Amino acid sequence: MRVSKSEKRIQRAAALLCAVVFVVFSFTFLSVYQGSLLEMFYDNVANGRLQYNSYIVAGIITALLTLLASWLNRLAHFKREWTAFSYLPSAIILAFITDIDRTIYTGGASYIGWIIIFVAAILFYAFFAFILHRVLFAQIKNPEMEGCRIMWRNLSLMTLLFLLVGMLSSADEDIKNEAMAYKYYKRGKIDKALKVGRNAAKASHELTSSRAYYLALKGELGENLFAYPQYYGSEGLLPSLNQTTPLLPDTVYSQFGIERWATENGIEYLTRAVSVDSVPQIVADYYLSALLLDKRLDEFVSSLPRYYNVEDANALPKNYKEAILLYNDFAADSTFVVTDEELLKKYTEMRALEAEYDDILVRSNMVHSRYGKSYWYYYNYGH
Repeated sequence: MRVSKSEKRIQRAAALLCAVVFVVFSFTFLSVYQGSLLEMFYDNVANGRLQYNSYIVAGIITALLTLLASWLNRLAHFKREWTAFSYLPSAIILAFITDIDRTIYTGGASYIGWIIIFVAAILFYAFFAFILHRVLFAQIKNPEMEGCRIMWRNLSLMTLLFLLVGMLSSADEDIKNEAMAYKYYKRGKIDKALKVGRNAAKASHELTSSRAYYLALKGELGENLFAYPQYYGSEGLLPSLNQTTPLLPDTVYSQFGIERWATENGIEYLTRAVSVDSVPQIVADYYLSALLLDKRLDEFVSSLPRYYNVEDANALPKNYKEAILLYNDFAADSTFVVTDEELLKKYTEMRALEAEYDDILVRSNMVHSRYGKSYWYYYNYGH
């Protein structure tokens, strides 16, 4: 069957359209959406021997996948409205490359599922190519088809392939947030690291401990710790001894000057860390924050004078002042005086708001809407 020049032009246009769309999607997917995960994987494998550049890596991978699709289509001969199907193998490989999770640290990854996917994709690709080439294309008596219709069908197929990539690649938001925050930390952009996932209702233990470290580096652990969700008590301040996230445990524990024993929990380790004669401020803030997280106000109040000048309570970090106001409510013999008018006003308003609602769930939600980033909310309603 002779193919007209117009049909050839349409076929070239369809091939170019699919290539451009795939290149744009793949490059963006690799460099932006999954860029932090790929950098995390690279750091774990290469140990920082070479500086990672997400754009170069994304460009190389995208070029190889595009060439692979073009080469395979020389054998499969997908054309007309089915041209986009030539990118199925490249889409599967793209999903595999970006299916990165915590097992790169913990081990135990299983590739059985991916082996099944690859085998099924190869068989389906070959079978579909045979059906189209031997049956459908052979039976087409009029090869002429409106070019716009061919383009839209190919775009629809490419969209389905991209959805497949999204479903098969990593969807673990926790590890993505940890990788993104660590990427900013490596570049010295701690403020940006702290903004990652800030508005999320929950955070993994790994991200929670990483945030604590980033706050401590800025000297804001006692100021802004409760601006972030806290679900793990004092254990959330410290990373696991075995690496499970991009931030190395040794990076954190080197700040304390003593090794953590495997049998110690977080508060036991921090108690031992502050038992020395000279305690660095960062270690003191970790210890005081741990007491607040475990809601041990009596110990917090008795320990605070060892590390801060409590004669001027107004100069204390915000979370510490909030804790003192709570303590003063049930400790008649308290000698701490906070005269911060703005903070006192907020505390009085919060107590008045609590008195308006008898239902604990309603009261918790109302207080959270206004004071969810305070120690008051954590102490009364948090985990």
